[in-house]
Amino acid sequence: MILIDGESGVGKSHLAKQIVAELGGVLIQLDDIYPGWVGLSAGREHAIDSVLIPLTEGRSGRYTAWDWAHSAPGEVVDVAPTDVVIIEGCGISTEKSRRFANATVWVECEEGERRARLAQRDGDRFAEHLELWDAQVHAHMSENKPRENSTVVVNTSSPE
Repeated sequence: MILIDGESGVGKSHLAKQIVAELGGVLIQLDDIYPGWVGLSAGREHAIDSVLIPLTEGRSGRYTAWDWAHSAPGEVVDVAPTDVVIIEGCGISTEKSRRFANATVWVECEEGERRARLAQRDGDRFAEHLELWDAQVHAHMSENKPRENSTVVVNTSSPE
């Protein structure tokens, strides 16, 4: 069980996909679970209680995906136990979740580069939500200390 946390745009998804390509297993992305732009905590808790804990107990997990196009709950997704599970997303590393993880990864990069990546990836589509989202992420960082409690810190900043 590997948890990958970090701010938006730092490369969490890219790293998670690389690990799954190398090790196999299943990847669960919190972007599929957060219930809207104010749902960081709710999405994280849903993932921990409905996926992380059952999987570590050898049971199937299940989560309700979020339908971003309709701002409503979407399909229910079943997740079978497997040897490698990666859960990636802003806010996943908490005291509660870390008890069930074999490793936690904090991903970071230089702030200007993070912002440039977000602009390149998303354009202006989500710009109006970024401040609200970043406030939730920063509250999580302050409360849960994911960087300080990580097994590994990965800096994805481009070399200068």
